[in-house]
Amino acid sequence: MPAPRPLFRLSAVTATLLGVTQAHAAPLSTRLDVRAATASLTQPAREGDDAREQAAPRPRAGPVLTLAEVLDSLARHDPRMRSADEAIRGAKGRMKASRGFYDPRLRARGVWEPFFHNAILDARVEQPTTLWGMTAWAGWQVGVGRLPYHANTFDSVLDVDDRVGSRDVRSSAGTLTAGVTLPLWRDGQIDRARANIRQSTMERDRLQDARDARRLELEAQAATAYWSWAAAGLQLEIEETLLDLASERHDALKRRIELGALDPLAAVDNRRLILDRERRVVAAERAFQAAGLALSLYLRDGNGDPVVPTDARLPGRLPSTTHPRSDDIDAEIAGARERRPDRRATMTMRGQADVELRWAKNQRAPRVDLSGWVAQYLGRPLVPELRRTSLVAAVSIEIPIPMRAARGQVEATEAAMSMIAADLRLLDDRIAVQVRDGHSALLAAYHRARLAAQEVELTRELARAEYRKFQLGAGDLMLVNLRELASASAATAEVQAVADYFVAKANLEVALGTGVQPVSP
Repeated sequence: MPAPRPLFRLSAVTATLLGVTQAHAAPLSTRLDVRAATASLTQPAREGDDAREQAAPRPRAGPVLTLAEVLDSLARHDPRMRSADEAIRGAKGRMKASRGFYDPRLRARGVWEPFFHNAILDARVEQPTTLWGMTAWAGWQVGVGRLPYHANTFDSVLDVDDRVGSRDVRSSAGTLTAGVTLPLWRDGQIDRARANIRQSTMERDRLQDARDARRLELEAQAATAYWSWAAAGLQLEIEETLLDLASERHDALKRRIELGALDPLAAVDNRRLILDRERRVVAAERAFQAAGLALSLYLRDGNGDPVVPTDARLPGRLPSTTHPRSDDIDAEIAGARERRPDRRATMTMRGQADVELRWAKNQRAPRVDLSGWVAQYLGRPLVPELRRTSLVAAVSIEIPIPMRAARGQVEATEAAMSMIAADLRLLDDRIAVQVRDGHSALLAAYHRARLAAQEVELTRELARAEYRKFQLGAGDLMLVNLRELASASAATAEVQAVADYFVAKANLEVALGTGVQPVSP
C-alpha cells in the first residue's frame, strides 16, 4: 500500500474546483493558497509526496507555543507543584522535630520544707542517646537547713525519676553525681523516639516520591490540554476555510446567475450554506476558547497567573507520527514498576508500617532498666560515717499486665500492613494495565491517522469531481456542499487522530514512569 499523502489542504482543493470563470479563478486561487496554509492540517511532507502540494504553515504573530514550554511552566509555577514542595518542607520540619528528643535537657528544681527550715537546690543535665536507648546524666545538689536530707521519706519526695536513684544531699557543699541508665529489654532495640525518627525520614522520602508522581500526573494532563488546544485551533481554521469558500463562491454564483447560466435558487442555497458554516465556526471558536482556558491551568507567567494562549501561537501543523513499537511489554512493565514514584511511595509506607510493628512488638516485653551512677560529696559530710565517693547500681523491672495496649497496637499495625500490601498489589496490576492500554491506544491512534489520511485523499478526489459536474451543469450545489463537508470532516478526523496519538504517547510515557517527552510541531 502506498504511503498516505499529506493531510488535506481544503482551501487549495476547492480553489482548484471553484474557478467559475477564468477571470475570477486566478485571484481566488492565489488567496486561498494562503488559507491552505492555515487549514493544512498537520504533518510535514512524507516520503514520495509532491513538493508542490506542501503548503507552508500559516504565518503567526507570535512564537509557536510548544509542549516543552508548557511542561517547563508546570514545573516552575504550578501551585500544585508548589503545594507538593511545601509538603516536603513540612516533612523535613517534622523530621527535625523528631530528632529533638535527643537534645540535652537541663532540669532544675528547688524544694522548701518550712517545718525544719530546710531547702534544697537540684540541677542536672540529661542526654538521651541512640545507643540502645541509653540515657546519660550528670547533676549537682545542695541543701541548707537544720537537718540533712537523707531520710528515706524525704528521698522519695525528691526522687522523681526512679531510673537514676536517690538524689539526697549529704554534704555541706553539695553532691556531684553522674550516671547512665540502660534499658535491657523494652525500648532497647527500638523505642518511640528512634521509631519516630525513622518514620519521619521515610515520610520525607515518601512525599518526594508523591511529588514526582503528582508531576507525572500533571504532565499527562498538561499534554492532553496542549494537544487538545492545538487540534481545536487547527479545526477552527478548517471551519473558517469552509466559510471563506462559501463566501467567495457566493459572488461568483451571482455573476453566473446574472449571465443566465445558473438557477437563481443556487444563490439562496449558497446563502444557506454560509449561515450553516458560520454556525460551525461559532461552535469551533467556542471549542478553541474552552481548550485555551483548560491549557491556561498549566501555562503560567512568572507570577504564577494563568496565561490563555491565542491563535497567534498555534502551530501550523502537528508533528508527524511514527509507528509505535513494543518489543517486550513484560519487560516494560517490570521497568515501569521500578521507576514509578507512586509505587516507591507505597513501598515507603510499607517500611513505615514495618517500623511501627517492630516498636509495637517491643512494647510487649517487660521493662528492665539497669542504672549506675557515681556520687562525689563536696565539702564537709553532714553524716560523718559517709564516704566522699560512692558507687551505686540499680535494676528496675516493670511488667505490663495484661498488655492489652501493646497487643492492640500490634494487631492494628499488622492490619495496616495487610492493607498496604493489598494496595501495592492493586497498584502493580494497575501499572501493567496502564502500560498495555497505553500501547493499544497509541497503536490505534496511529492507524486512525493513517486511515484518515487516505480518506482525505478520497474525499478530495470526490469533491473535485463533484464540482466539475456542477460546473458542467450536471450536478447541484447541495452535492458540492456535501463533498466539501466530507473533505472537511476527514481533515478534522485526521487532526483529531494525530492529537490523540500524541496524547496516547504522553499517557504511555507517564505509565512507564519516564515522564512526558516534549515533541515540537
